[in-house]
Amino acid sequence: MIEIERLQNNLLVIRRAVGWTAEEFGERIGVTRQTINNLEAKRNKLNKTQYIAMRAVLDAEMEEFPDDTQMLKCLLEVLIDHPENYKKEDRETLLAKANMLTPSILAGSTTRKEVSKELIGVVAASLGLAAALGTLPAVVAGSVIAEKTSDWLKKALSKKKD
Repeated sequence: MIEIERLQNNLLVIRRAVGWTAEEFGERIGVTRQTINNLEAKRNKLNKTQYIAMRAVLDAEMEEFPDDTQMLKCLLEVLIDHPENYKKEDRETLLAKANMLTPSILAGSTTRKEVSKELIGVVAASLGLAAALGTLPAVVAGSVIAEKTSDWLKKALSKKKD
């Protein structure tokens, strides 16, 4: 499944966007800090079970804190779930901006909500992602999280090999 590879390729920025250390993320999905570090460094390959666990805890976090996790929703939409809907340059710019902003969340010098506002406001507008993210306002507003969850979960549980 290509989404598993995409998640692994973007795992560090996604973990930082949610504001968790490797240890906190590991605890939430039932693995060690070292496992998270190895996955981020690509020393180990992310498996389907880990993918499902990660997506489930990320979805739970987005559902519980919708205003704080807009950047996370945007990253998952653009980099993991539907990158084909966005220009390569837009994806790269989004990733670069997120990589620049997310360390401040872990450092405690800013909040997820502040970083989300900056990313959504600046990047979406400057890249034309506001228009391109026609599917995103509903995601960002949290109105289709359950539908999105079932989509990625159905795909992950499918027996079909991608």
